[in-house]
Amino acid sequence: MFRKNYFAISIAAALVSSQNVAAQDNSDAVADDSGLERIIVTGVTRNTQKMEATFSINTITEEDMKVLAPNGAAELLGNIPGFFPEGGTAGESHNNVLVRGLPQAGGYRYVPNLIDGLPVYEEPEAPFMNNDVFIKPDLMTVAVEAVKGGPGGVLYSNALGAAVNYVTRTGSDEFKGAYKLEVGDWGHVRNDFYISGPINNNLTYAFGGFYRVAEGMRDPGYTGNSGGQLRGNVVYTSDDSSTEVKVQAHVIRDKTNFYQNIPYSITNDRAPGTPDDPFKISPSSVNNLGVDFGDGQVLSYQTSFYNLYNPDGSLLNLDISDGIEPKFDIFTVELTKDFENEWRLHAAVRSTAGSNGFNAMFNDPPTERTQLESEQFSRIQGFDGVIGDSYADAVAVKAFYNDTVTGTDLSSAERADDILAHNIPVYGKVDATSAVADIRLSRLFTFEKQDHELTFGFYTSHYTYNVQSVFASAWSNISESSRLVDLYAVDASDQQVGPSITRGGVDQPALFGLGADSTMRTNALYVLDHISLLDGDLQIDIGGRYQELDVNRVTTNSFDPGNTSNDFTPADVVVGSTNDTLSDNFVNVPDGTPRFASESYDAFGWTLGANYRLTDSITTYFSYADSFRLPGFEDYIFGGPATNPSTGEIARGDLVENIKQYEGGLRYAGKGYELSANAFYIDFEAKENLGATLDDLSATGDNNVSCASVPAPANCPKIRDSFRTSLENIGIEVEGSYSPNWLEGLKLQGSVVWQDPEQGQDNAIRSGIIETDTNGDNINDLRSYDISSGDKRRPRRQSEWLVNVRPSYSFGDIPLTLYGQVMYFSERFAADGNTNVTIYPEYTQINVGFLYSISDDMEFQFHISNLNDADSFTEGSSVTEGLQFSNGDYRGVARPLLGRTMKASLTFNF
Repeated sequence: MFRKNYFAISIAAALVSSQNVAAQDNSDAVADDSGLERIIVTGVTRNTQKMEATFSINTITEEDMKVLAPNGAAELLGNIPGFFPEGGTAGESHNNVLVRGLPQAGGYRYVPNLIDGLPVYEEPEAPFMNNDVFIKPDLMTVAVEAVKGGPGGVLYSNALGAAVNYVTRTGSDEFKGAYKLEVGDWGHVRNDFYISGPINNNLTYAFGGFYRVAEGMRDPGYTGNSGGQLRGNVVYTSDDSSTEVKVQAHVIRDKTNFYQNIPYSITNDRAPGTPDDPFKISPSSVNNLGVDFGDGQVLSYQTSFYNLYNPDGSLLNLDISDGIEPKFDIFTVELTKDFENEWRLHAAVRSTAGSNGFNAMFNDPPTERTQLESEQFSRIQGFDGVIGDSYADAVAVKAFYNDTVTGTDLSSAERADDILAHNIPVYGKVDATSAVADIRLSRLFTFEKQDHELTFGFYTSHYTYNVQSVFASAWSNISESSRLVDLYAVDASDQQVGPSITRGGVDQPALFGLGADSTMRTNALYVLDHISLLDGDLQIDIGGRYQELDVNRVTTNSFDPGNTSNDFTPADVVVGSTNDTLSDNFVNVPDGTPRFASESYDAFGWTLGANYRLTDSITTYFSYADSFRLPGFEDYIFGGPATNPSTGEIARGDLVENIKQYEGGLRYAGKGYELSANAFYIDFEAKENLGATLDDLSATGDNNVSCASVPAPANCPKIRDSFRTSLENIGIEVEGSYSPNWLEGLKLQGSVVWQDPEQGQDNAIRSGIIETDTNGDNINDLRSYDISSGDKRRPRRQSEWLVNVRPSYSFGDIPLTLYGQVMYFSERFAADGNTNVTIYPEYTQINVGFLYSISDDMEFQFHISNLNDADSFTEGSSVTEGLQFSNGDYRGVARPLLGRTMKASLTFNF
């Protein structure tokens, strides 16, 4: 009812207002100012026409953003050719954005996002703080520009794959403003606004932001999204326009849901896939086990609260309803000064300080209740001493719903469902600061009939990162109103025997933890010469960047050598009693010896590009870029070291990544036509990667039990293999628009991308552990390594084809524009190893909507995303022999597309 009422109010307001307004022309309601004659500000040192760029540049305009109606930065970036974002399936933030086939686990590793040319935070993929927690497009965002290759790696830090720049609105000599009310059928209410104008002859201002509340597209039973941002700027321009100073402030106080994988099963009608015979998942063969793939999730109000542990044994309360929770204050000052002798100084300084909370729940593959109960019963039979004696009368372990247990008499408690969700509650808290400065000195001069703009730049960033995290293990049923499940040892009368196996649904309140406190400083020197020849028909860019990174850090990691599980049984609890619980006996918080390190890295990259105007309407360009990415937190903090399994020696290889990009293309702009087409080739070498942290199956754990046995004993030694990947990719990107003169009001625009990325890997690794049933009793009893390699494989979750077609039609006699979007993604591999090869299905998603001008100053919009309820997964597990139910069905988890959603908005311009 909540959702329907808001839609009724919005639509009624629009219709009532329109009854008193004469029909008017709306031919430019979806106007395109993103044409090739558009001035760009990204990848250049002075504003340049897009048509004359020597590199790949794509733009999204304010009008584009209106029609695309994205629910976050990742959805928006999906409209840039060469970008393969996993379309907002994680929610409004903390999504994955992939570019041109580069292999990565997720996040924004190779795609730094900038605001007005500067990063808000230096590292684009910090654990628990992806770049998009800072990037929240609103009415203050007037354009988005993306540079791939070319001078991006010279002018910007970490821009190995691409750099995306969000351009902020500033004021003019005319007062303007807008207010937008938006409602959606997921309990979504959002308010956007901006005002801008003059203060006096030399000063202008712009101020705006948004505030939004919503239950969530996957409703957890509480308000999952709430908060927003405010930002503003004041610009001083001197009387002679030679000096400009801009001061900006940006405050973020937000909270958003984080959606993760959902359990599923697939009927077993064939063996798991191989490289020669992949397992192709069909949406019709996937069973959801109780949660709708389109709008459901395992998380609920009851399964949102957990008691975890700090390293000192004190309780750490996790409230998943807090979601992704950035709280940042950002201040920026920019100065541009033109001197009479053709010198220009541009200096920009930005300060960022605050914190990000990461409160979420991941999911491991589901488990049958009987198997879980059997495994836990075998576990308690292996205990000795006081704990072992306390279970002497136990005949079984049983799983009950937590909310039906009232004491030690469990005979009336409700047994849990047959299939249970294995939940991984995650607490992450980051405190971060960043101070960035970019100073450029440019000179325009002519030499031998060549016009040059020579720019020398200095870039520095000093940033800190302090993180604490805990990953836990818990159980619930699989339902959109999920309930916690607790496990107890019982006697023949269903009376509790000994300590509970779990408490509050948690069997391990800390599987893994990380503590880190780091201070980093990076400095770069760069030079870029823009040369104009042949009366301006030939443009050349040549430049280079040298950058160094110094890291001072201390880390504690619960899997570092020497760490052991902690016993946090309270002093007032009798060990072995029914008031005791096993869940606090084996707690892997980061309590190991702190590791102090000072590390330094450096690299050099360069670029050469040219653009030649063939005719007034056709240009061609070619660019080469040899660029790099220095290590990030994932590499020298979160990843930890690789360990030689035989000697225990710590090993760390080269963490600097390098890429060579070759690209050439044509741009054509004619009456009613625009077309950009390019071909690219990439040669990429990744850092040394680390395999999964695994039990050493050749060793023994507690009580001298083999680590190859099921269940695994506690305190098995850990091993971790290392390897290095490379990538070669060839691709074609075509983007264009067409407005035929034979049907005024019609516009077709969009893009087609084809790519063929292929990985290399220097050695196979132990990537996981498989449990198998060796004696046919339906209970897994042996653990073995899964050996895999990504050599000659397409990187995971990367499509070969992406087609994005956007038609629109503006009526001439009524102020109405209809628009649509058809997005096609070809099939993708779930993983890029050579075992258990699983293919996620291709899909086509259709979005539609309309814009209706109620008056010159008022516009109503209605938008439907995923009209056709497309089915597919964007990430998740592979189909494997080791992940099966007792009836043979495969089990796993995956993150499905969001289902059909609708929203409406009313915008007032003044």
